[in-house]
Amino acid sequence: MLLLGWFMMPLASHALGCWSGRSSDGAVKANLTLPDNLYVAANIPVGTVIWQSPLQSISLYCTQSIGENVYFWVNPKKQTLASGVTIGIIFNGVTYTQNSGAIDTGIYVPWNGWAWSNLQYSIVLIKSDGAPSSGSVTVSQYPVFQLDGIGGINSAPNINFNQLITGTVNFTPGGTCNLSTNGRYTINLPTVGASQFAAVGSTLARSYLTINASNCSKGVRTATFIFSGIPDSDNPVLFANSGGSAKGVAINLGSSADGANIGANTTNNTRVVNVQGQSAQLGVFAEYVRTNTVVPGSVQTAVTINMLYQ
Repeated sequence: MLLLGWFMMPLASHALGCWSGRSSDGAVKANLTLPDNLYVAANIPVGTVIWQSPLQSISLYCTQSIGENVYFWVNPKKQTLASGVTIGIIFNGVTYTQNSGAIDTGIYVPWNGWAWSNLQYSIVLIKSDGAPSSGSVTVSQYPVFQLDGIGGINSAPNINFNQLITGTVNFTPGGTCNLSTNGRYTINLPTVGASQFAAVGSTLARSYLTINASNCSKGVRTATFIFSGIPDSDNPVLFANSGGSAKGVAINLGSSADGANIGANTTNNTRVVNVQGQSAQLGVFAEYVRTNTVVPGSVQTAVTINMLYQ
């Protein structure tokens, strides 16, 4: 006798889920507000980074039933933020956009298990074709990325972390400004003794400088200062002593207004200043920082400043 049977089995869900915090009770959204003075100049080159957020750091709790890595999916809704503007992220020093597809975070969630991890990234707005010379666009909770599996965007609600932004992007015709001293600045730090440094991380001889931009074109609303240089091998947010003989010492560069570090390794290395009366000023400081055992000698480093006018 032949018996035929039909067995109904529920389909297992293999959806990856990620929440901020330490459990699935955590939030699945984080909203970052854009600065008030965000302008896009029509005359700047395509591919220019218009704005970069400070480094974002989130704690994640992720679960999965089949075992796989967690991926960024930039612009998961595939919506244009504004004509002439592309959304992206910087992760491990590399810039990614929607065209990058799945971007591996390096976080692995084991089969039928969970994982805790910390994730760091920056959000960037990039100039693309078609930017108008006037007007503005306001976005509210625009999705920058979703964390998901390699298979693509999961439609299940409330289980996948999304980074959002809210704010207004303004458009201008653009222009330029003139920099004082032909754009060459020197901060002379005083001589200090090696024995004056306390533990690693201690600082000495903070000295200040003001960078002046003047005679700005009438269409310029903001001046963006983008700093870069050779990172120190012991502490890469500091500028290396690339031209001197001293050892165990690097240079910390920061903005005078808030005391925040300007990273040599592109971490928080951008400062935006409003142009008022066709001029703008940015105050900065430099100081010695002990990074290792100090060997006396000279200290010299070079910092490159690229200007972006919006």
